[in-house]
Amino acid sequence: MAVGDDWSAPGGARPAGGLRAAAGWLRGPGRRRQWRRRVVRRGLAAVCAVGAAAGVVAIARSADPRPMERVVVAVRPLAVGEIATPAALREVWWPADLVPEASVHDLAAVLGRPLSVPLGRGEPLTAPRVRRGGLLLGQPVDLVAVHVSVSDPALLAMVSAGDRVDLWGPDGIVARSVLVLSVDQSQTTDFGAVIQGQGSSSGYDLDGGGMVVSAGHDVVGRILAVPDDALGRTQLDVVLTHDRPRVG
Repeated sequence: MAVGDDWSAPGGARPAGGLRAAAGWLRGPGRRRQWRRRVVRRGLAAVCAVGAAAGVVAIARSADPRPMERVVVAVRPLAVGEIATPAALREVWWPADLVPEASVHDLAAVLGRPLSVPLGRGEPLTAPRVRRGGLLLGQPVDLVAVHVSVSDPALLAMVSAGDRVDLWGPDGIVARSVLVLSVDQSQTTDFGAVIQGQGSSSGYDLDGGGMVVSAGHDVVGRILAVPDDALGRTQLDVVLTHDRPRVG
């Protein structure tokens, strides 16, 4: 080995003189040394950026992705009765295990319908929180809804919303082919089927129930004019008809 050749040492270790020489290669004045320092800094920065990106990718790949579901949430606080619009609601992705039961997943399914409860910003919309619309939705503007009491629950069992019925009183027909909008729901107890309502010690009306029909003001007047019997029971009977609206 020539005298002054100090780049190697026993065991392959480089002496401190080599480190000082490398530092001198970068330190000091001169354009060449400035250029070398810039190259080294940029190289180190690139290495750090690549390392950080690789770390993020490794973490993302190692994490178990949670299944997601699309739900409809409120964009802003909404009050009862507000109409569902694209400006008030939007669809977002939620973790499937956090989605409430009966959540609405499609905004188009509720557009134009009123809310039945208030919603806070970001709160998910569920099916019970939006109404399907009023009873008279889609009916002519000159029709109104009226509740008709029926003494015999068996008469209610044969009709449902959307049917047309004739109503008869003690003196003959009172209304022809009126549209049934809703029917009182019955509930079965230990002593039989009764109609939900007030009027007995059990909290149920045992005398019967009723239904809501749509009719003109003159027909409604005739329905309300039918007197009850001596025991206070309605004297209206229901006859199911074909789905053909008639005048009367």
